[in-house]
Order: sequence, then structure tokens, then C-alpha cells
Amino acid sequence: MASGKSVLNNLTRGLEDAQRRSHRLLVVLSGSQAWCQAQLDGFTYLGSSFGERAGNEAQWLWIGDAQSGLTSPIALPPISAKQAHQLLGQECQGIIYDAWSGFNPNGFGQVVGTLVAGGVFILITPAADAWQDYSDPEYRHIAVPPFTAADVGRRFIQHLQKTIAADTGLIHFCEGELNANPLIFEGEHGVHCVADINHQQDLSSIAVPAPFKTKDQQDTVQHCVNILSQLQAVTVITADRGRGKSAALGILVARLMQKHQKSNAAATNPLLEILLTAPSRGAIQAVVTLLQRLLPADELTYERDCWHYGESRLRFLLPDQLLQQKPEADLLLVDEAAAIPAPLLLSLLDYPRVIFASTLHGYEGTGQGFSVRFLPYLDRRVPQRKLLRMHQPVRWAEGDPLERFSYQALLLDAEPADLSDYVAERDDVCYRKLDRDELVADTRRLKQLFGLLMLAHYRTTPGDLRILLDSPNIEIWGASVEHKGETQLVAAVLLAYEGPIDTDLAEAIMKGTRRPKGQLIPQTLLAHCQIADAAHCRGLRVMRIAVHPQLQRQGIGSALLQAVEQGSQDIDWLGTSFGATSALCCFWQRFGLQLQRLGHSRDKVSGTYAAVMLRGISPAGVALQRQGRVKATEQRQQMSASQRALIGTDLLALFDYQPSSGALG
Repeated sequence: MASGKSVLNNLTRGLEDAQRRSHRLLVVLSGSQAWCQAQLDGFTYLGSSFGERAGNEAQWLWIGDAQSGLTSPIALPPISAKQAHQLLGQECQGIIYDAWSGFNPNGFGQVVGTLVAGGVFILITPAADAWQDYSDPEYRHIAVPPFTAADVGRRFIQHLQKTIAADTGLIHFCEGELNANPLIFEGEHGVHCVADINHQQDLSSIAVPAPFKTKDQQDTVQHCVNILSQLQAVTVITADRGRGKSAALGILVARLMQKHQKSNAAATNPLLEILLTAPSRGAIQAVVTLLQRLLPADELTYERDCWHYGESRLRFLLPDQLLQQKPEADLLLVDEAAAIPAPLLLSLLDYPRVIFASTLHGYEGTGQGFSVRFLPYLDRRVPQRKLLRMHQPVRWAEGDPLERFSYQALLLDAEPADLSDYVAERDDVCYRKLDRDELVADTRRLKQLFGLLMLAHYRTTPGDLRILLDSPNIEIWGASVEHKGETQLVAAVLLAYEGPIDTDLAEAIMKGTRRPKGQLIPQTLLAHCQIADAAHCRGLRVMRIAVHPQLQRQGIGSALLQAVEQGSQDIDWLGTSFGATSALCCFWQRFGLQLQRLGHSRDKVSGTYAAVMLRGISPAGVALQRQGRVKATEQRQQMSASQRALIGTDLLALFDYQPSSGALG
């Protein structure tokens, strides 16, 4: 059993080593709720420490909820993990994350990025032998009616425990392995605490001038600062989360505006027009922050997503607005480009100068699909494009153990199977339902699965990992081949069981007074199509389907869906909902699905309309499909000429499609 002095010494040595390397320290405390609370009671020094040093940024953050977990230390207001996105852009020197309040993967990934070099992240969890039995408050958000929190799996916690046990870069204190004294101890000189060590660190061995944080950031801006002197130019900037990519764009815009202003002092030049697009306004926060920091406040004006500085203007438009308005510009900046569909990105190449910036690995999604789907098209169309990669983190040094832990715990760097030298043979592919208990026990296979999903869908988040492992209404099927002496997962489909719905609830949905979680297709048919029979059927909704890039267009996806249908019992229909494009609609039509409803408005990022398609399997399902077709026909008849023009002929053809006798299934 370790003594209090040895515990303090371990913490001190760990922090000193982390700060010497400009890294961050991860400390895990595991025990009973009473024991964990006792450890927190020793953090009362944070009350005075926080008050004395409080500035624009919090020194410490408490992530938790006293109603369901532990009580936070003095002067640290609790912040729900679900609100962690509000902390993006902030910096702190210490974080206490209470897993007794629930472990939210998205919130964990978001808050990890706010901790600076030399800081400490304290993760407090139930004891190892009790954590899986603990009723995590997150379970009630995962369960979809009619399931309850008791039906939710514990596989994600198993995965997290494996990650903690295997990580040699963290310090793990467990109840029963050290004295009952709290982690902050009285000594000869009063209270010792982790905050006594100075957190301010020089992250780079190479000095860089302000406002740059790293040499990477400086080089990226210098590569782009002369882009306006070129008649045509396309540059792609890629980076993992936390590398200062968006901030680099903000510095670049400020430099270009300042340069244009100086040139105007000697001659009258036309207005410099710079366009900025991104999936959301929140995504451009870092760009705007740097712009406002670097340009004089009395000369930079703002009005309706436009920033004016002299004879220069930066204008923000969402992707769908950019597509519709097509304004002229000297330069177009596209941030978080991986979240924008490749066809839309290609249409943006009509602008003379474009800079695409994209995150490759991060808490809110992955840009790996961007590299696979968009860059090959770009190479063919603009072979002279420049590709810049930013490697150096801004808030900590490379090799940071907390970043490594978060990548492993949340599978942020998951990749599909390596199929180099593989010769495709369709007869070699094996299709079967995947056992989720086996998946969590086989990290290599789990990473292949999650890598496939991230490659196919940008918005695959850490929260999706927990859902696919633990949600009681989820089922996973996969296709695999033997390669290099091992079984390699090459395709996967994520499915959700939906229906039947209780009669009273179904009536409330049809009246518009209830919108329960999940049940997407039955709710759509009940609420929008007023088909009462939708409540009585049980179906499988395809949430995600992904095929390895090397094996696409070989019928593997269709064969996987056939295996799902043949292997699923007691289902009335197979359906899906997605952002409608001609290619996706053709795929589902080949499988015999028919349109049931098309959404009224475009998605602001993809510019697509949401489509619900379905194919009946049982007699009841076939009858439901026919009713949906009637409602879809009525929907088209009620459209105005302007609505039909916006939707386009390709999608309007969905309303008329009739599956041929040769359709799959």
C-alpha cells in the first residue's frame, strides 16, 4: 500500500516530467463514490487559487453533475459533458472529469483539447470491478424506446478500462492501493498541490514570431500569403485537431487585408473580396478570433457575416448559400472541407483561387474520407495543386500522452484494413452478423470497423462508437476476407431495429404532440405521411453502410444487404434515410427500395434533401411500402413549380420509379 508521501511524490515527478516535455499528465482515480469524493475534498485550495489567478480563461474546469455524480470542489462551477462544446477555443491548466456523472465520449474528446502543456487531467471513475455494473447516467440517452437504461450494453466501458490498463503514460490510483488520505497532503510547508508547479511552457524549440504558435503554422501562412498574385491557385491544408489550422486561416486573412490596405495607400485598387465557407458558423470561430486580434478594432467593422477592413471584405456563407448565390471573389477559403460533400467541393473549383482546409482526426468527425474521395478528383482536375500538412500541436508538444490516450480510447485514428497487394475475389468474401462482445475484445477488428465508418461518413463521432457497441436496438453486419494470414473486415452495415410503436404513442406522433427518440422511419410515416399502419410494423433501418475503397463497385455492399435480409427474422421492411443524391438513390433502387418521402428543405451543408426509402419484406411491409408510394405521389402533386425546379429532375424521378423484376431481393 502506497503512503501519502509516495503518492504526492509520484504526482510531482509526473508533472515535472510532463512540463519538461511540454506534455500533459493524465491521472486516473478509481474507487467507491465515497472514496473518490474524499480525494476531491483535498482540492479545496482551488477556491483561493482560482480566485487569485482568474483571468479571461479558467485555470481549472470541473466536468460533472452533482445531482448524479460527485460534488465539485469549491469555486469550480460544474459543467455538463454535453455542454463541453461551449469550451472550444478556451484554455485551462487543469481538468477534473467526473465519470460518476457519466462518460460522454464526445464531451471527453472536446474538453481534452482545452488543456495546455504542463496541465493535469484528472479522470475519476468507479472501481474497476464495479464500473461495468454502475448505472452510468449516459445510458438513458443511449436507450431508445421501448428499451430502458438497464438494456444498454457495457462494452464501451470495457474498452475504456482496457485502454486505461494498457496505457503506461498515465498515473492510476486505485482505492485499496493507497492510504485513505486525500491526494493533497499537509507537509512542512503547508498544503502541497499540483498547481504549485508553473504551467507556462515553451512548446517549440524553434522560436517563432507572434502571432504564430508553431513553425508549421508560420510556414503554412507564408506558403499562402502570395496566392493573390497568381491567376489560378488551389491549396489543400490538412491537420489533426489542435494544430492551429483554422487560426492559420485567420492570420492569412489579416495579412492579406493589411497588404491590400498598404497597396491602396499608393494607388486606388478595387475591393478585395474574400469568401469563407464552413459547415457552420461555429466552425469559423478561430478564424474570426485571429482576424479580430490582429486588425485594429476601430478599423475592422462587422455586419451580417461580413468583416470590412479598408477596401477589403471577408464574407461568410454556408455551403448551400454559396452554391445558390455564387458570388464573385478573389479568394475562397473552405474550412472543415471534409464535412462538405465532394461534388459540392468540386463545383467550388470554378473560383480562381481556393484554399481547402480540413481536419483529418478529431473529436467531431474525421477527414479521412476527404483524402479518399475528394483529393483523387482534385489531382486529376488540378494536378498543380499544393498540399500542405500541419503536424505540430499548438497547445502541447508532439508525443503528448493525453492526446495518445484520447486517440486510443475514442478510436480517433482508426483506419480500415490494410489491403495492399490484395487481389479481390468476390467468392472469397464472407458475410455475417458481428458479435459486439467479440468486437470489444478484439481491438484490431474494432478499429477496422470504426475506420470503415469514419471513412464513409465524416460525422462519425466518438459518441457513435459507444452507440454501436452498447445501444440495445443496434445490429452490425460485416463482410470479411482472408489476407496476410488474418481476417480483414472490408465492409460493414450498421442497422437499427424500429417499430412497432404503442398505439397511444403512435396517435400522439400523428397529432404532432410527441417526438420520442429514435424510430426515424416509423415516425416519418406517422407524422408526415399519416400512415397509421407504420406503427404496427417492425423493420430494420440502415444507418450506415461502408465498403473498403479498394473493393467498391464490386457488388459487396448489395451482397451484404442481401445477407442481412436473409439472416434477419421477423422483420416487415428494410429501409433507410439519407441525403439524396443520384448515385445513392440508384444504389438503393437496385436493391428494390422505393421513395416514401422527400424532405422539404435542403441540408445547409450538403445541399441535399432528406429521403426516406423502404422495401416491404413481409405482406404487412409490402402493404406499408405501397401506402408510402401513394403518399409520395401526393407529395409530388402538391409541389409548386418552383419547388420542383429546386429539387431537380434527377430526384423528381424518384417519385416515378418502379422496381423491375430484376431488382435485388
